[in-house]
Amino acid sequence: MSQSNMSTTTLEQAIEQYATVLQRLVQKTKPATPSAVSPTKSEDAEQPADTKLHFNVEAKTPNTGNSSDVVSSITPVNITVAENQSIPALVLEVLTKRDRVQAVLEIIKNSPELAPPSGESLEKLSHLDETLRKQAGAIAPFTQSADWRASFSPKETYWWWFLKAPTTPWSDRLDWLWSAVSVTLLTVSLGLMGDIAPRFITGGPDSFGAFTVSAQSILTLLVAGGALTKAGQEALKSFLKAINIPEKYWHELGAFGSLLLVCIFFSLRQSLPQIGTTFYTNPGIESRRDGDWSSAEEQFKRAIQLNADDAQAHFQLGLLYEDLQLIDQARPQYQLAIQGGIPAATNNLARLNIMKKEYIAAVSLLLKALDTDKKQPLDAKTKYAVLKNLGWARLKQGNHPDAEAKLLEAINLKSHIKPKLENYEIAAPHCILAQVMEAQKEKKAALTEWKTCNQYANITIPEQDEWAAIAQKRLIP
Repeated sequence: MSQSNMSTTTLEQAIEQYATVLQRLVQKTKPATPSAVSPTKSEDAEQPADTKLHFNVEAKTPNTGNSSDVVSSITPVNITVAENQSIPALVLEVLTKRDRVQAVLEIIKNSPELAPPSGESLEKLSHLDETLRKQAGAIAPFTQSADWRASFSPKETYWWWFLKAPTTPWSDRLDWLWSAVSVTLLTVSLGLMGDIAPRFITGGPDSFGAFTVSAQSILTLLVAGGALTKAGQEALKSFLKAINIPEKYWHELGAFGSLLLVCIFFSLRQSLPQIGTTFYTNPGIESRRDGDWSSAEEQFKRAIQLNADDAQAHFQLGLLYEDLQLIDQARPQYQLAIQGGIPAATNNLARLNIMKKEYIAAVSLLLKALDTDKKQPLDAKTKYAVLKNLGWARLKQGNHPDAEAKLLEAINLKSHIKPKLENYEIAAPHCILAQVMEAQKEKKAALTEWKTCNQYANITIPEQDEWAAIAQKRLIP
């Protein structure tokens, strides 16, 4: 056989091999459009008439004894393939068979002594390439993998190694919109994170705060890094390919991921008041009761960082500062708690005003609290404290009848309070009433009140320590 005929035969064999494996890929992936690839003889009877190739390729065994040319080294294809051959294996076989066809064409082109391929062979190859392009959806997820390209190093002119999955026209037109939506939502997410994170790390983050900030940062880096950085985009593409997400949905998926991140951050922002109450205010109350004032102060401050309108945290911090005799720091906390609608804070601020001899301001606050009681009844313990302090303020103003009336009303309310009052709470109205009785020259009644005052007074409270000292003097025979 002449070298020219041998080259023609070898090309036809390479095309036949290409056609056979391409047909198997078509059958394996079941494309929506009929294939133009010719089936093998064993498969011919099983295929619908409209899927048969309209030309036949004559496979001939080359005469390898007449030439040592590279072209003649290509052997015929073995059409026996396991039925369970995987799609990646088929794709790889199709691509390498196409490589072989191209290698033969290049040899013929670069060898002037060889006859050019016939028009019939080129037409057959054109039909097969068209079918290969239609399989882009099945091939692209593998050819776009960095692993395959690194392993086989295809030439850039070998277009079959660079097939892209088809996209629908509408998705192509809206890709820019999805990208814009992603960037916008990521900007909103970063803004929310910039608002949330400092609330947890002010003064140094605790364990819960560190975990929350770390989680936010990781989510932001994953989503924003994948959308805005080249390395992130490549990593995201590799991940999406690994889980078989079609490329035509990547932009929409990016927008959805950005929206999900905004929803997570927005939900976290809306949950800050509840987080502050659950993880900081309530534990802070327990710490204060246990005498762990340092921890209590830190917890109340963290609760306020998360929610500046946490009236209970302001009120508890005011009580703590009173315990520490930091009166000037307690006052603004009570004022903020009053704005949050805590009546007990009104009473406590009035008490501080009385101690500071600001009686008019104290009476004004206490009368407002009692006026609120007509619209929205106060709990018995708070009303008891308000009446006691109003009686005290009236005593300091010299209005003894009103002071006596308010103190007696408080004492009569004592039996309705549950749980029972602390001793220092019982002592206060009796100590004040004793002074009112003395001012009204009722020494016998005053003496009875001084006894109760001395019995229950708590000398760790500044005013009660003073009253207890007076009571002890009055009770000397």
